[in-house]
Amino acid sequence: MLVQFKNVYLQKLFEGKPVPGKPRYGGDVVTKFKKTILKLKYADSLSDIRSQKGLNFEALKGDLKGYYSVRVDYSYRLILIIEKDQTVRIADVLSIYDLTNHYQ
Repeated sequence: MLVQFKNVYLQKLFEGKPVPGKPRYGGDVVTKFKKTILKLKYADSLSDIRSQKGLNFEALKGDLKGYYSVRVDYSYRLILIIEKDQTVRIADVLSIYDLTNHYQ
């Protein structure tokens, strides 16, 4: 699956590039974040993502209606946008929107 980042900070974090300022996330969260991104990249379809129970893929409600989330760990979730690319074939594109502390 094609994964794109809408958040430059998270893209740099995933790529291992230096990020400005004080780190927003601890080392363990960053490691789990990278593993979650790799799971998304190697999934063939949304049904593959849904079938991975640990990710807890779900549609969001309220202010984030139209977005989806997957679990990074107990406290953190990745906020995703699913886009349709109809140029060659219909393919799912996941855009990483944010990494948020679910319980704050």
